[in-house]
Amino acid sequence: MKKDNENEKNRKNWRESVKDKKFYLYTVIGCAVALLSLVIVAVTMSIVGEDKPTIDAGTNVETPDDGTGTGGEIPDDGTGTGGTTGGEDKPVDGTSDEMVLPVEGVAVSTEYEFYYNQTLNLYHLHEGLDFSAEVGTQVVAAQGGVIESIYTDELLTGTEIVIDHGEGLKSVYRFVNATDGIEVGASVERGQVIATVAEAVGDEYKDGAHLHFEVRKDNKNVDPTTYLTLEEK
Repeated sequence: MKKDNENEKNRKNWRESVKDKKFYLYTVIGCAVALLSLVIVAVTMSIVGEDKPTIDAGTNVETPDDGTGTGGEIPDDGTGTGGTTGGEDKPVDGTSDEMVLPVEGVAVSTEYEFYYNQTLNLYHLHEGLDFSAEVGTQVVAAQGGVIESIYTDELLTGTEIVIDHGEGLKSVYRFVNATDGIEVGASVERGQVIATVAEAVGDEYKDGAHLHFEVRKDNKNVDPTTYLTLEEK
């Protein structure tokens, strides 16, 4: 019996010894894994910190504005690495929404407003600008585009030309005579002569000779001064 007790005690001691060894082994392995993870993170951060961008020839690199007004892209020094400097943006002719006057050197007799129409003897919204001008005065395209329509009604509107400028923007020229070569589908440039002023007819004939000019956005009439500035032209 005594011998059996001693054997049981030895087995118990052996199991506890094995358990302690396993605990120490797992602890050592855990510490090694944690240390290895820290080393990997440190090496990765070091590599990222040393990775700096390079400037290739012909590449524009933007620099932050330091408050001196010179921020923006690196200027071209003639070596092919240039860009543009910060400062004013200059519009490119033909890309701006700004229109040119359809006739030069004449006054606006009726604006985009409610007015008294002498011909109809009533007040209503005048959906354009009337430019008083002598018959034969040249009329130019306010903006580049394509001739969408040329409509003639001797009693109501005379001849009316519509130019499509794209993106839903159109301009209308009424009481005119179309210039030779101006036809539906033709492309015209900003400032190109498209017609001459004719005698007014229809609902504005008592206003005398003039160009009736409209601007339409998405098929709705808008004030033409949204696109041209009378005081500066």
